[in-house]
Amino acid sequence: MELELGILLALATLFLWGGGDFLIQRTTRKFGDWETTFLIAAVGTVILTPLAYQDIIRYLSSVTIIVVSIIASVFVIAASIFDFESLKKGKIAAVEPLLALEIPTVAVFSFILLNKGLSAFEILLISIVIIGLVLVSLKEYNFKLLRSKGLEKGVILMTIAAILMGGTAFFIGYGSRITNPFFINWFIDLIITISIAIYLFFNGNLHHLIRNTLKFPKLVLTTSIFDNLAWISFAAAVLYIPITIAMTVSENFIVVAVLLGLIINKEALRSHQKIGFILALVGTVILCLSI
Repeated sequence: MELELGILLALATLFLWGGGDFLIQRTTRKFGDWETTFLIAAVGTVILTPLAYQDIIRYLSSVTIIVVSIIASVFVIAASIFDFESLKKGKIAAVEPLLALEIPTVAVFSFILLNKGLSAFEILLISIVIIGLVLVSLKEYNFKLLRSKGLEKGVILMTIAAILMGGTAFFIGYGSRITNPFFINWFIDLIITISIAIYLFFNGNLHHLIRNTLKFPKLVLTTSIFDNLAWISFAAAVLYIPITIAMTVSENFIVVAVLLGLIINKEALRSHQKIGFILALVGTVILCLSI
């Protein structure tokens, strides 16, 4: 029963991340990258405080928990910086496939820090899913990230971002295991809210953010709820299934994002994307049935 619950939570994360990614794209276009990150974290802090306050004193008395929570917060902020810069400088078609690097990154962290390895069959299935996700996310037939004069702009930045995001997923998952899904996400949201609020204040953008928020309250609230629920769901999933497996299942949000683009933007699914969709779906289903 626990395995089934873990898989269901990972699947819920998949759809929440897929929908959240779509909403975040719309929100960043109206508010900006840092402002959107701040709003998501601020709303998360408010929502999660009643759910986490009873455990605050108990968990913050542990040095280990504080260190893990701070590391997770640093990973989130650092990953956001590189992710945003990559999307600004590079083409989405060139950098988006690199997000699949999150999965092996989580696997490496799990092996090194938790001594949790994968079987040969699990590695094979995860590899199939990664290949499928890369194919799905490629919107152009040009599969070469290399240009005549070097790497496509943003590729190195997104590679770093994907590795940092994998670290984020690992430490949130591990933090959830030594605390609970509500506390670890509350702590991270609180740190991000304070850090970016200071940044926006000294840049003189805080009052503009408040004014714009009042113009689009529904978009802000919906985006924030989707993203926070996604991370809570992921943090809960790893309580029942291995972090790497939960990440592999949840990473299929890339497929959901592509499908949303098809439905809403009426985009056409190309041949290589169809192959990738099948690979990612079949690999994920078999992986879920094998654990």
